[in-house]
Amino acid sequence: MRLFFAVLLDDQTRQHIALVQQAMKRALAGQRISWVKPENLHLTLRFLGELDEEGLKQALEAAQVVARQRAPFRFVARGAGVFPDMRRARVLWVGVEEPVEPLFQLAHHLERELQRRAFPPEDKPFRSHITLARIKEPPPAQVIQSLMDYLPKEPLGAVEVRSFVLMQSILRPDGSLYTPVQEFLLSG
Repeated sequence: MRLFFAVLLDDQTRQHIALVQQAMKRALAGQRISWVKPENLHLTLRFLGELDEEGLKQALEAAQVVARQRAPFRFVARGAGVFPDMRRARVLWVGVEEPVEPLFQLAHHLERELQRRAFPPEDKPFRSHITLARIKEPPPAQVIQSLMDYLPKEPLGAVEVRSFVLMQSILRPDGSLYTPVQEFLLSG
């Protein structure tokens, strides 16, 4: 199973982000971009990749430990950007605004518990964001910059994080299908 841990968005936040995504699609029409379906918008805490039954068991144990020790919190979705930079844009995202510390702590705690169970360390540092699209051929930097300048400055939603989810990802020609495997309620 191809798996990842995620924080799911409430319907209102997802709808606001989907409206921004639609505006971006119009502005970037004709570009080679793979857009995330609105129903798939989420914040990834940790990608796990393909796991066998033992790996799944270990991931579930790690998540249960983390959920018992972390308290619910909230974050605000606002702004947008690209990875790695404007000239080489490959991922278009919506950002997470203050307070971000509880989100970083959740991801860090999850990473630590996974490594205790022999998962290899994440190869990139955690960056809180909600992926909107993957860019196959980056447009000129000025196109991306003008798009960022055009976006609304107000918050796109306040997300109450009371749980996180282990999700299965099935790759299909028409886009990924995400299915929740198990939810972990924050109770710390």
